[in-house]
Amino acid sequence: MTKAVLDHIAIAATDLSKIKKLFLILGLGVDHVEDVPEQGVRTHFIPLPKEQAQIEILEVTDPTGTVSKFIQKRGPGIHHLSFSLPQGELDTMSDKLRNQGFRLVYEEPKLGAHQMRVNFVHPESTGGFLVELAEKG
Repeated sequence: MTKAVLDHIAIAATDLSKIKKLFLILGLGVDHVEDVPEQGVRTHFIPLPKEQAQIEILEVTDPTGTVSKFIQKRGPGIHHLSFSLPQGELDTMSDKLRNQGFRLVYEEPKLGAHQMRVNFVHPESTGGFLVELAEKG
């Protein structure tokens, strides 16, 4: 049986400088920045020591994108939990979730940061929080 592993926690941000300052004070700095035009964001990854997971800060680059809409509706804060799957497992997991009544955001996976294939489980299906599923592209 496949076990998903937490890959990152994403924070939708309106004040990037405050968040970066906080993490720098905590001894954690950004090690990778990447634009993801398809998602309308610039991602800032902060690796966590002794952990497999990272913190991802989502800086809005498209005011009409989904993260911008999220901030307008709910304000800044945790946007999603991301779980990485072994390569080749995303489509199978997506089908499994759909068969169990979960709503996915995309019909087919899309390109995310780090050239990962991604899909999201809609918050209406999870009790209110967005879950990203990702695999290496």
